[in-house]
Amino acid sequence: MFFVAKVMLYVCFALLMGSFILYSVPRRNRPEIFISKKFILILIALTPLFGIGELVRLTMHLGEDFGYWLTFQNIVLSFEVGKGWLFLTGISILLFFMVLFNDIKEDRFFAGLAVFLIAGMGVSVGYASHAASLESLGFLAHSLHFIAVITWSGVLLVSGYFSKGEGPSLSFYKWFTPLAVACLATVIGAGLWLMNYIVPEYVNSYLLDYGQALLIKHVLLFIIVIYSLINGILLKKRLKQGTTGLALNKWIKTEGIFLFLAFVATALMTQQTPPHDVADTLKMEDPSKLFTFSTGLIPGDNPMLSFSFSMMSLVWLAFAIVLVLSILATIKRNKNMTLAVAASILAASAIYLAIMSSVSL
Repeated sequence: MFFVAKVMLYVCFALLMGSFILYSVPRRNRPEIFISKKFILILIALTPLFGIGELVRLTMHLGEDFGYWLTFQNIVLSFEVGKGWLFLTGISILLFFMVLFNDIKEDRFFAGLAVFLIAGMGVSVGYASHAASLESLGFLAHSLHFIAVITWSGVLLVSGYFSKGEGPSLSFYKWFTPLAVACLATVIGAGLWLMNYIVPEYVNSYLLDYGQALLIKHVLLFIIVIYSLINGILLKKRLKQGTTGLALNKWIKTEGIFLFLAFVATALMTQQTPPHDVADTLKMEDPSKLFTFSTGLIPGDNPMLSFSFSMMSLVWLAFAIVLVLSILATIKRNKNMTLAVAASILAASAIYLAIMSSVSL
């Protein structure tokens, strides 16, 4: 239940940020999107409801001895996660009534103000994050990472799934391409910053469920970047040449699928113990079943993973390269979207197996 709530929280944030960014740019510079005010209001109302999941989880964990209601009150008023949720709820209420009483689709000023408020809600998520509890600047790293993710993914998801026609025009790419590049750079930079706090033993973390989810997220990010390059360079170039029948929306939707899968991997991470010290964490929980299944390795008392390329890892890597090239060929020939999705999932799996077959104890 908490896992699903976390995934839906990310989806709500992304759709809201994407909608308001698109409404804040001139109509000629965006695709014609179809998303009703009622749906936007529902998303705003659901955001604090999905955001309360972590508070409920802590309440159920800590409230058995002191009473659940008293524990919940204490968490809301005393814990950073509770204060962050109160801030999130307060901004959500303000945003709800601002959208309710204004034509957000036609008034670019209020749409831009809504973008600012959503960013404030993103800061509240960073304030309540695990990184913020570890380091005073941890909230800044998490906030930057989170806001960049929902900005990049939000515009793509709304453009792909809430618009009609073949896809956006060149005027859209003129502002979105630099925005996407800036978001990607922020995601990578802030992500490395966060890992320094949370996962200082990145390779060793593969032994744990948290590390496996993080690795899968990174593999998905690689696939997403490939789609971004195809959409932002190859298809944009063909659009400049006046090529018809590109079906840009189809490939933006495909990229959106993998952004959603990255949300799922991130939500899985929030349900696991962050591995500040892998050896100590393994004393409290079992190693990842996915790790032991994919590698056949069983960690000892003082595990230390290292990379050593094998023939099998090279085979998987070659298989991944072939699949990535097949993705490119599928999109260039404007084939079925299902083929691209299947090839992308297989490519991600091959990259994961190439990495797992390269580690040793």
